[in-house]
Amino acid sequence: MFWCWLVGFWLVFLPFYLLGLAGVTRRVQHFDDPSLQPYFFVSVVGVLTIAAGIGCFVIQIAVSIWKRDELRDLTGDPWNGRSLEWATTSPPPPYNFAFTPIIHDVDAYWDMKQRHVRPPTTSFRPIHMPKDTAAGMVIAFFATVLGFALIWYIWWLVVASFAAAVVSVIAHTFNYDRDYYVPADEVARIERGHAQAPAE
Repeated sequence: MFWCWLVGFWLVFLPFYLLGLAGVTRRVQHFDDPSLQPYFFVSVVGVLTIAAGIGCFVIQIAVSIWKRDELRDLTGDPWNGRSLEWATTSPPPPYNFAFTPIIHDVDAYWDMKQRHVRPPTTSFRPIHMPKDTAAGMVIAFFATVLGFALIWYIWWLVVASFAAAVVSVIAHTFNYDRDYYVPADEVARIERGHAQAPAE
């Protein structure tokens, strides 16, 4: 799929770049010069190559759905990864790590696997987590409207969206119910389930 897209992109657009450098104008209905035909033929081959890449992607999705039980990863580390993001479950828990990993190497998870280091399975504590909030989306919406209004000189909308963004920021600062704890028994259940997952 990757190679179809990469090769196809160059086959589609490189002939157009060459034609542009030769002085051929863009966006015309037809070309009377038959010497340009080979460039368009190469471009069509590129389009078909990209279409093959899209076809491979559709097949990949279909196979992934059709054989999802057979192909499901239970380890969280299907490619024998080297970095710490592969040290968690798939899908990951709401927290990052039950215990802060002790790092001895740049490729920390690979180093842990080589030294047969396993995470602890006892003495878990509640983990402090932030609650979900829509404040970021709301503020970003008003900021986007503000940018639109500034570009088009819609001054009443500039004032209204700026005021709404400021009010949203101030209102969010008064939201004191913004965190929770993942209970220790829930952390223990997740971590023990991950420890019992089959290794690669």
